[in-house]
Amino acid sequence: MLVINYFLNYFVFPREAKQFPHKLVSSAWDLSSSARSKIITGFSGTNDTQLLLPIHIRQDDLPELQKTDAIVVNNLLKAENEYYQSLAINASTDVILNQLVTHQLKINVILDVGALFIDGSNKEIATKWLALSDRNRIDYAVYFKSDSIFVCDRQDHEHRFETSPASERLDHCIFYLDDVHTRGTDFKFPKGFRAAVTLGNGLTKDRFVQACMRMRKLGSGHSLTFWSSHEVHQQILNLKKKISVENREEVNNNDPMGVMDILCWVYENTQQATWDGLHHWASQSISFQRKISAFEPIHWNDNQQVFTNEMMKELAEKCLEPEIIELLRMYGSPKELRTVFEMYSLRYADVGDASSRQIQQAVLRQLKKYGGKKRRLAQLLDEEQQRELEQELEEERQLQRPPAVQPCQPILHDEIKKLCEVNENVDIVSSRDVFQHLNYAFTNTTLFKICQANSWLPNLWVSTEFQRVIATKGESLTPFLRPPRWIVVYRNQQLIFLSPFEANWLMGRLPSNESPITTLRLLLPRTKRIQSIFVNTPTLTVPPLIRFANDNNANFLLPNDWLVQLFIFNGTLYFETVEEQTAFCQCLSLCPNPRTEAEKDAFEKEWIAADGFVANPEHRLSLQLHQSRFHSNPLGFIKQLIENRNNSYASIRSHVGSIILNSTKLI
Repeated sequence: MLVINYFLNYFVFPREAKQFPHKLVSSAWDLSSSARSKIITGFSGTNDTQLLLPIHIRQDDLPELQKTDAIVVNNLLKAENEYYQSLAINASTDVILNQLVTHQLKINVILDVGALFIDGSNKEIATKWLALSDRNRIDYAVYFKSDSIFVCDRQDHEHRFETSPASERLDHCIFYLDDVHTRGTDFKFPKGFRAAVTLGNGLTKDRFVQACMRMRKLGSGHSLTFWSSHEVHQQILNLKKKISVENREEVNNNDPMGVMDILCWVYENTQQATWDGLHHWASQSISFQRKISAFEPIHWNDNQQVFTNEMMKELAEKCLEPEIIELLRMYGSPKELRTVFEMYSLRYADVGDASSRQIQQAVLRQLKKYGGKKRRLAQLLDEEQQRELEQELEEERQLQRPPAVQPCQPILHDEIKKLCEVNENVDIVSSRDVFQHLNYAFTNTTLFKICQANSWLPNLWVSTEFQRVIATKGESLTPFLRPPRWIVVYRNQQLIFLSPFEANWLMGRLPSNESPITTLRLLLPRTKRIQSIFVNTPTLTVPPLIRFANDNNANFLLPNDWLVQLFIFNGTLYFETVEEQTAFCQCLSLCPNPRTEAEKDAFEKEWIAADGFVANPEHRLSLQLHQSRFHSNPLGFIKQLIENRNNSYASIRSHVGSIILNSTKLI
């Protein structure tokens, strides 16, 4: 007995029997008070709930929109939407998804307005669906997480939809919209998309139509299929039989279910929901009248009033309602069946304030007009109901920012100083404490293992100072990868990336009176179509090459095979010429579309992968990829590097993005 008492007192009662002496109720009546001086404006695609609006709110439909409901219903009744399927009893997520995937019609969107997918999170459901989908056609699953749109790819990488390549490849996506997000969301689904609409218990027309209209081109390019739970199927079947009997029609159980049958069931639910809602609507009106009475003694001065603590306490006491209902009041009185009009006529007798008499009369008129003759037990309005309470702990929000890191103190090596001396020949290869090959820039980052160190040109270097950014030990350097902006072209043979500190020192010391075979140059990534990268602009080198235009040795422009590797290294997204694009594809061992006849044959022989990569060295020679540098598929590395350099994914509309994401050249 002690164990039972302990369990009840510490686990059951604190959670299930949590009550307060009083409650302060707020509703739509308070939000839209008739005392407001401004016009209240709202929007909805349907008007099914206008009977439940506060009595001082009048729905005013625009004439040009009054036909909207009829247009939507007409679109739903089109032949392309005539597919209905009932599910087994207690069908799980896996069972439903398997039926959707094996369905004869290709389904791209799940509109779970019936809330049939209950055994998993949105991500779990979406990724299960993605795993079952056709790999050649579908690459991403889109879903909602904490009211934000997320996308997951086949490698289980999760990203925000807005910055993901999936946002520009909707035809390669499947979409799972849970019940909450089948309203108020807007995706520009491509033409030809088909949705599976789930039907759950008590689904009303408002929710049903709102969900169906996520398919914005319904009736002109989008279509629907309907999937009901076993319980709903029985409800639709019984309603169909009832209607047939009332119309004196022959009942045939073998007749297929259609959209018309679904709409009849939805309208039936809407009537029931509206009738049930009248009880809550009338109760809310009583709470609203109680507040009007509480505020009536206050004398307003130009709508201004200073409330003292005593006034606030008095107002609160007048507005409070009892939370604890006595068992005698709930179950002790005789059971009586009454209409909703009769119930609230008696209740309003207790609220006798003259200021609310007008509201009472208006509410009772509406209850008499629409409440009907259906009766229910008056005690049920106060019946004890099990409520689902979300246990909330008191929280204090704390922002956890990245730990502070200590920057490195810049160092200027003697070898860097010697770069500007004409008569001094710096041995770059031997000075490994100052100069390292290009892949050294990725040291202590997540990119180091996948950068393919031997794929970079041997005359491309970084200074060790370029790689040094923070002094804090134990931190990954991926977020601190230095942007490559300054390069030295040394004796027209070696290219060295420098830190801004080193570049600043050299800027004023490179001689301008000698033949400038050593130049300091600015390099920018081309992130827009029409943008200069400056590296080959003669007027912007230090010293300016324009002064030595007649000296072929001095007027040195970086060749394409150098530029391409710089483009890869700095996250460039666009090319200036077809030659740059060709050199880029050659360097990465890619053979994207559009292809020649020989390349198409190679693709059919599987020499060329779906992403355009050519893995076999012999096949590269046959396809004339003579400038190939990367011998393992580099696309994962390129995507991560672009994301790091530009703080965003490569757009599929960009030259580089189209090649690495869609295997297609744009110029």
